[in-house]
Amino acid sequence: MWYSGKELSIMSITREELAQRVRWHSFVWGVGLLNPLMIMPQFYKILYTGEVASISLPFLFVLVFLQSIFSFHGFFTRDKMIMWSNGGAAFTTALVILSVFYFS
Repeated sequence: MWYSGKELSIMSITREELAQRVRWHSFVWGVGLLNPLMIMPQFYKILYTGEVASISLPFLFVLVFLQSIFSFHGFFTRDKMIMWSNGGAAFTTALVILSVFYFS
């Protein structure tokens, strides 16, 4: 297959150079801020309707467990975004779990 010089230079960059070119660090910070907010629509619905019949508690327990583990991973690897993003997500998921128990 034929490649031009430009394509070859793109193919030979390191993953660190690619991350810098696409501003990966900034993108991940933005996505990380969304992580704790992901479950808030569910929390809002529970809070204002009190309807919890269709909510799967086993799923929420597994989710809060995984989010907590990844938060600890961020702590041990000194990755603040992973730690705070997943810690915040575990907290908001725990709020949903508590609201399910409250409205049941």
